[in-house]
Amino acid sequence: MEILIISALSIGVLHAMAPDHWLPFVVLGKAQQWNGWKTTRVVSLAGLGHVGSSVLITLLGLALGAALEHVNGWEELRGNYASLLLIGFGLAYAAWGVYHWKQHTHEHTEHHHHVHDGNKAAVVSYWTLFALIVFGPCEPLIPLLFASVGYGWMAVVSIFLVFGVVTIAMMLLQVHLALLGLSMVRFHFLKDASHIVAGAVIALTGLAIRILGI
Repeated sequence: MEILIISALSIGVLHAMAPDHWLPFVVLGKAQQWNGWKTTRVVSLAGLGHVGSSVLITLLGLALGAALEHVNGWEELRGNYASLLLIGFGLAYAAWGVYHWKQHTHEHTEHHHHVHDGNKAAVVSYWTLFALIVFGPCEPLIPLLFASVGYGWMAVVSIFLVFGVVTIAMMLLQVHLALLGLSMVRFHFLKDASHIVAGAVIALTGLAIRILGI
């Protein structure tokens, strides 16, 4: 059991280092000027949903008597769709960023309408990213959960907690460190195009995940 705990700890750290676990939060949070508390809340909830969804799939597989390779197949399918959806979301957000940028050329009398649209888009993008992270697979957790079943359900819960806490902690650490680093650099020339850049980075992240199979 100790080996499983250590494996959950180390694999959780490595798993959370994948760019799709933190980079989208960095660029979206920077573009929408999230404060520290909102960033922590969003990342934590998304991380919990990300790990929890794989636990539910594992439990479903066990209840149906599915073999490990079948459950891993389900997760691989989720991964294929998740990367495509992340690319699509990034492109859509970049397109909205172009629209948002063009709004700055309008007259001041249209300011209220512009702010209303911006707030609405921020809410939509927030929940879309949250859903994509939750939908994304957590493949390394599946074998650990299957292996822990033989030790009883408390072992399954322990593996979930260790992997989940480590994953969320790593996501938070990377996001806040990246935002801290960005706060020390001034990109005044990119200020009006921050949403375009954010969308492009998110799309490229999804593309990298798909190509590299991370």
